[in-house]
Amino acid sequence: MEDVHQKRPSFSIPLQFVGIKGVKMPVAFVKFGGRSHFTLPVFDAYINLPPTMKGIHASRHYEVIAEIISLFAMKSGKLEDICEKIAVKLLEKHGYASKSYVRAKGEVVFESHVENSDLISFEPCTMIGKAWAYRMGDGIGTKKAIGVSVKGMTACPCALEYVREKVKRFLEEPPADELPLATHVQRVTGTIIIEVPHGRELDAIKLVGIIQRSMSSPTYGLLKRNDEGEIICRAVSNPKFAEDVIRSMIQGVLEEFWDFPDSTFFECYVKSEESIHKHDLVAKQRGTIGEFRDLAS
Repeated sequence: MEDVHQKRPSFSIPLQFVGIKGVKMPVAFVKFGGRSHFTLPVFDAYINLPPTMKGIHASRHYEVIAEIISLFAMKSGKLEDICEKIAVKLLEKHGYASKSYVRAKGEVVFESHVENSDLISFEPCTMIGKAWAYRMGDGIGTKKAIGVSVKGMTACPCALEYVREKVKRFLEEPPADELPLATHVQRVTGTIIIEVPHGRELDAIKLVGIIQRSMSSPTYGLLKRNDEGEIICRAVSNPKFAEDVIRSMIQGVLEEFWDFPDSTFFECYVKSEESIHKHDLVAKQRGTIGEFRDLAS
């Protein structure tokens, strides 16, 4: 049969990325917080396409993902390493491609302690792995990144100040620090994805800590009444905009990974699910550690 993929397209231009998205694989074991966790990873895999080809051999993408996942059967590996191996294998399978990109997402559940009562709560976290491969001379170079998405909460600073001023008008001018605290709160999702420099190791649980510390308060699956009260008091005592959260996340990355090279790329994303609006609020930032060090100096 004629290989239609090899035909020259009617409009001969190169394509940056072509591939498959949403490939679900069996249970994998990923390293997180010093332990192995179950996850059901979902992969996106892409390669570039030269102008002389009509299409990619898409079945090879699925075959590569399945082959690499099988190497990790009953073994524990890092999600970014799995993505890196897939990215390299894609270039080996597609001789006409010069670069590849692989992204994977999977949910893990980790054990957490509620700060007030020290109860054990099991918290979900989305892990994100990324890898890029590219031809260089006779070999293949790679870059990889790891990330997490975690939910928490924020308390609105604007509404808090308004409540303070309104209460003052009805009371006999008590000190500001004695006024009741009240404001609206939001469920917030924070995401950090950071490049893992060659020769370095990074446990993604550190990213979870940065995100949680950046919010007004973490949230938990299991809370007793006293715990609920403590979390609300903590949140309204630490009001933050989404913009405050993302700046704190960036600062946390710079402090936690102070010894990473200036060229290390990372990105931060915050989504605030607004409680008194019908829309959500989003903040994004991306760049290298060196660029943010310069801005902060």
